[in-house]
Amino acid sequence: MKLLGRSVRTVALSGIALLASGCATSGSGERVMTPSSTSQPFVAGYHVYWAEEAWIDYPFDALDELYFFELEVDGLGGFLDRHGWATRWQAMTARALDAGVQVTPTISMHDPEAFRALFPNALRVDLLIENVVGLLDESPGVAGIHLDFEVFEAVDADVRDGFTGFVVALAEELRVRHPTKALSVFALAFDDDDVYNERALGRAVDYLVVQGYDYHSSGSGNAGPVAGLDGWGRLNWGTVLDRFENFGVPASKIVMSVPLYGYEWPVVSDAGGATTRGMGITVPYSAPPEMVGGSPSARDQAATHGMERDGESRTPWYRYQASDGWRQGWYEDAESLREKYEFARARGVGGIALFPLAYGDEEIWEGLRAAFAR
Repeated sequence: MKLLGRSVRTVALSGIALLASGCATSGSGERVMTPSSTSQPFVAGYHVYWAEEAWIDYPFDALDELYFFELEVDGLGGFLDRHGWATRWQAMTARALDAGVQVTPTISMHDPEAFRALFPNALRVDLLIENVVGLLDESPGVAGIHLDFEVFEAVDADVRDGFTGFVVALAEELRVRHPTKALSVFALAFDDDDVYNERALGRAVDYLVVQGYDYHSSGSGNAGPVAGLDGWGRLNWGTVLDRFENFGVPASKIVMSVPLYGYEWPVVSDAGGATTRGMGITVPYSAPPEMVGGSPSARDQAATHGMERDGESRTPWYRYQASDGWRQGWYEDAESLREKYEFARARGVGGIALFPLAYGDEEIWEGLRAAFAR
């Protein structure tokens, strides 16, 4: 194991030149496409493991990259669940590569206790780096590594620094062993608990996929837009993009993630944005109910109950009275997505990433093709 016994902080310090260079290319061979390396907006999408063979109907002709979601890691630096990667997904990978679409595995952790256990421990981090880089040894046809480590509560400084050191060290190791591959990181829209050093992360990796959704989520205190463009206080794309640009991340290194779903909440009244009276459920724009635990699609709910459009956020929503009181759903459709694509172009954003692709339909794909003609 190349990094065994090296302090993560030592690796981070040795990576200062890497941070300053913005992860410049090195080595022989042609690098994979990244948002900064193409003159056209970068278009990516996530295939979630629970969507099974939904990938058969994906618009590969409109995509540059397909992220497989997800390979979960534990607090010891090993894989908790690879969800069949890579053997189970060989047909999907072959289909994507045949269409000229890059494929990248997503390495994930959403457990704050595992996060705290892992990142202050240099040996565990070394093991994780070796395991992650080993994926590229196993599957040389993939484009790189995508990291999705999401923590929504405060951590100690050594944990925060440990995660930053891990990303820098992983970038350094990829430059040595797989210099043509790319490293990207999913970044939370807001980091109120200061878990992440966004400025350092933005310099260390090839690009950031910034959270463009869940500005209102299932547990929110009021209903509202999942991915508004404007308005609603700070809960909008404009504020989030300003935040990352203030960290010194060039717009060309930012990919905004776009939801193909929304939430439906029980609410106290029929007023738009009403206070919720319980947890919301996920409503995919268009997906079989069995894919999302029996939830109806937002498209069908809006067709049944009537669609309205919020002027500030420029997103659609619906409301209706059920047997237990009012319910309200907010989601994305072809029109709101088109406005997001235009917004991203106007702000010079590097690209967009649809999450998850399995929740889209042909109307969404046609809008995507029209906005990003190849």
